[in-house]
Amino acid sequence: MALAPSDKTPYPTRKETDDLIPKVGGVMDTLETGSVPDFGEDPLDEAEKTHKESAADQVEEGRSAAILAYIPFMCFVPLTKMRENKFALHHGRQGLVLLLLEILAVLFLIPKVSDYFWVMIVILCAGSALAGIMFAVQGKMYKLPYIGDIAEKMKL
Repeated sequence: MALAPSDKTPYPTRKETDDLIPKVGGVMDTLETGSVPDFGEDPLDEAEKTHKESAADQVEEGRSAAILAYIPFMCFVPLTKMRENKFALHHGRQGLVLLLLEILAVLFLIPKVSDYFWVMIVILCAGSALAGIMFAVQGKMYKLPYIGDIAEKMKL
């Protein structure tokens, strides 16, 4: 053990502390020696690195799942397999809302009961699905009017 130049209090040297996790050191050592003790890598830095995947990588990784989200019943692919990809999850939620609306519209397509109204709903859903596919192909996270708002409020 070495002694600090201005104090008789012994503190461990670098070789003595290599096996210790976290490394021995503290505020007093920093004040006495003028150096900051080495505590190893900050675990927050590693977590930030893994969570800060670039947006371009997320788009490339989730593009095919985002396209599938707008095909009826295929919206569950990004919702289950790509939960960590924000791009695919965004399109998956919108695809799920569209699927629910399409199912509702098909169920209520009973003759003479608001035929034109429900046909219009199916046409709007199909148009929205095509628009969603186009935005997914372009790599954009476009929020469909009304549908995107409902999808963001869903807790999945």
